[in-house]
Amino acid sequence: MMLGTEGGEGFVVKVRGLPWSCSADEVQRFFSDCKIQNGAQGIRFIYTREGRPSGEAFVELESEDEVKLALKKDRETMGHRYVEVFKSNNVEMDWVLKHTGPNSPDTANDGFVRLRGLPFGCSKEEIVQFFSGISKSLRAVGLKLELTMIHHESLWPCSGQVPMTGLGLAEDITALAEELALRG
Repeated sequence: MMLGTEGGEGFVVKVRGLPWSCSADEVQRFFSDCKIQNGAQGIRFIYTREGRPSGEAFVELESEDEVKLALKKDRETMGHRYVEVFKSNNVEMDWVLKHTGPNSPDTANDGFVRLRGLPFGCSKEEIVQFFSGISKSLRAVGLKLELTMIHHESLWPCSGQVPMTGLGLAEDITALAEELALRG
């Protein structure tokens, strides 16, 4: 397993906004300036629970320089769609691929609320405040409000779906949620 320069594992980018009918060959053409590790096998599409393409994929690259080249493709178009390119790593890729698609565990009852489309400047305090109105209801049934965020420079604060631990964010948010619940 390769280690990136910033402590992340591997040289991976996440691509969002792909046409649903997109093939690995089309992704390779989109990233024609980049060296994709193992060619088409280095492109890992993400599927919904129903088995349909989600319009997202991970692309494994050969080096950090290739990641930098790939990131320059952010917001370029493929057909009539603009494609977003984010820096990622093997840990995120493996987690997402394991927890999505038709053979994934039942995510409807996994205890996570996935937030997308958050304003870029959204803070964890604002998210806790948003959920503070239900904290009494959660306590009444013995549940604790806990938010775990992706701590990834290109994704936070736009998404909050992949559980990452040991970063201190979950503990901070849980403490903030408990403090708000005590006030309410």
